[in-house]
Amino acid sequence: MGDAFAYKCRKCGYEEYFNQGHGFLVHPQSVKEYLGLRTKLFHYKTHNKIVRLAKENKNLMIKATFQIYICPNCELLYDKAEVKVYDENKTIHRSRFRCSHCNSKLKLTNIHRLSRATCPVCKKKTFHRDHALHELWD
Repeated sequence: MGDAFAYKCRKCGYEEYFNQGHGFLVHPQSVKEYLGLRTKLFHYKTHNKIVRLAKENKNLMIKATFQIYICPNCELLYDKAEVKVYDENKTIHRSRFRCSHCNSKLKLTNIHRLSRATCPVCKKKTFHRDHALHELWD
């Protein structure tokens, strides 16, 4: 269950949705359950890391959720499937993301407080949230 936030550029009209929350397949689950799926849900590097960790550790869990990130340098928005692999004591792996434009480390954003960002098409800071197009999804 989650939210889809719509952003629209006031200059060029580009529109994009950003997802935040759990999905049907992207949700907390055991590593054993995840590895039993027919499809790879995550980036191949994350998937391979989970496979390696499963060989080294028993009873691992995955907490996966869609999160919205922003580049602190160029202010571009991204929605990513954040993955944490943990056991009962500690986090063993956590996804880290970089901006595809400038390679800066992405920061988790509070989408509810974000008023504008950089449009990925025209590169102007005229990318605003369109409250009329907000959607809830399961």
